[in-house]
Amino acid sequence: MFLAKGEGFLPSPASADRRDAREICYAIAIATELALKAFLVAQGWSDDRCRRDVRHDLEKALAFAKAAGLKAVGELDGVVCVLNAYYPKHAFDSFVVPTGDEAFPAKACAIVADLFERVRPQVEASGGR
Repeated sequence: MFLAKGEGFLPSPASADRRDAREICYAIAIATELALKAFLVAQGWSDDRCRRDVRHDLEKALAFAKAAGLKAVGELDGVVCVLNAYYPKHAFDSFVVPTGDEAFPAKACAIVADLFERVRPQVEASGGR
């Protein structure tokens, strides 16, 4: 369920260049949260534990996922760091693209799409739980 919902939020890298960066990065943050929670559930976490221990903190979710065996995904740490400055506080209305990284939305889309590709086999192997 988390994986399918997350993919619905993840925009294509091409559309990331054409839309408002605040809107696109908020969608990427939601997709990231759901992909990481999908991985955790596939590793035996419950939905309740995800809600209680992770909430909307992408850095916590990534740390828990790595501890549970998630292999490194490109520059995911950097993307999570940028998004997490706004996401848990519901502050994407004040989001700004990192200085000197105007391509951040498209890059973040591609990195999170790679995360989905790495998480999908784990979710499928767990029977989709």
